[in-house]
Amino acid sequence: MEYTGEGIEALVAALDDLQTSGLIMADKKIRSVLKCLAYYSEFRTVLAYCNEGFDYAAEKRKALQKAGDYHVLRLPTNPKTLVPLVAGLMVEFDDGTEDFIAFCSDYYPAAGRQESMEACCNDMMERFKLALVSLVVDGVKEEAPLVERTVEFAPEGLQKQTEYLLVAMVRAVDESALPETDRKELLLMLEGYSAALDTRDTLMIKALWLGVKRALVSCRMCPKEIAAMDELLRLYLVSK
Repeated sequence: MEYTGEGIEALVAALDDLQTSGLIMADKKIRSVLKCLAYYSEFRTVLAYCNEGFDYAAEKRKALQKAGDYHVLRLPTNPKTLVPLVAGLMVEFDDGTEDFIAFCSDYYPAAGRQESMEACCNDMMERFKLALVSLVVDGVKEEAPLVERTVEFAPEGLQKQTEYLLVAMVRAVDESALPETDRKELLLMLEGYSAALDTRDTLMIKALWLGVKRALVSCRMCPKEIAAMDELLRLYLVSK
């Protein structure tokens, strides 16, 4: 398959980076993949489509099984099921609900933990990449009705009420001691979130905010602004 487009190139690079990383950097590399999924609209569209009617807990129970002392991973073959399942697992790896290295050791046993992680990337992550790219390039792109939806607009006051919080977040990130690459990524994500607020599209606002919030929390930044933003989104009925 020929990969084309900025988003797909970024995803392939992020997953390839995870595959070649060491154990100590694995968590950060997974977070980079999640940032990529949250930032590019084509991935948000596909994930929204795949998550319609998707029961993550049930699919996870089907895929992750135990036979005696052995762990057995049975990944779904349908891309529409595989993509949200692996994306959900990566979210749990990122937030600590699941331990990525322990998962690799359990379901991809090898001579060492590094070899187990590489085996997981060569199988599960590679299949996730191919499935997601195929949905972007061949599936959703050719079947536009699949992604049609009714836009729910947030109240007009939300943008005005959140403006000062966005300014404070941008200033904090810009003046932080974070590495330049991380700082630029965060600023780009905040810019994208600001654009989502401009549209008043509640789905876009929620999707972008989830990525921005997770990135800020991982960098231990802006806890007061995050709490205030969460409360405003709740008050304006954008999120629960």
